[in-house]
Amino acid sequence: MDDYREQYQKACKAAFSGFEPDLTGCRYPDLVLQVADLASSGLFSAEIAEIVGKTPKAIQKIFRRYNFPRLHNILPPRREQRHDWKGGVKLMKGYRYVRTPGHPYGTKHGCYVAEHRLVVESQIGRYLTPEEVVDHIDGDITNNHPSNLRVFASNGEHLRATLTGRCPEWTEEGRQSLDHARRQKRRTWKGVAIQPTHAE
Repeated sequence: MDDYREQYQKACKAAFSGFEPDLTGCRYPDLVLQVADLASSGLFSAEIAEIVGKTPKAIQKIFRRYNFPRLHNILPPRREQRHDWKGGVKLMKGYRYVRTPGHPYGTKHGCYVAEHRLVVESQIGRYLTPEEVVDHIDGDITNNHPSNLRVFASNGEHLRATLTGRCPEWTEEGRQSLDHARRQKRRTWKGVAIQPTHAE
């Protein structure tokens, strides 16, 4: 990141060399000139916004209004060089996902794969199929230690192993909903109504 920042600063200095915004009709010329000076020094719009007390969106509006050199086109950073880069790890629904370029089952955007699946794949030496399910034995989805993971061939097998013998904790609303559905008339594929066989 330090090397990239140095290269970016040089590129910004060159891009802004000789640049003078047209301040005709400008209500805040001092602000525009300050933003231009900060941008030419290699600061990102979010950093400039913090210094001048504006939002990043307001700073970008100044860039467009006064035809600043396009900062995002000046030495565009690779993903790992971005100032907000978090190491290629993100959380989705409580699960850790790791950016894994080239993985056949990565997400559409960024090619991220659930960390627990990557851990199992490294143990068994092959890619898991989309049908295979990885279960956290202790129920803690953040505990991706190999000893806490087991693989099932399908979600059906996973549910049979994890739910058999467990009594679901239905809410009163859930019970009423199930009871209501149970009491409704059912229809066969021929459209003939069938009354419930139990006593009402």
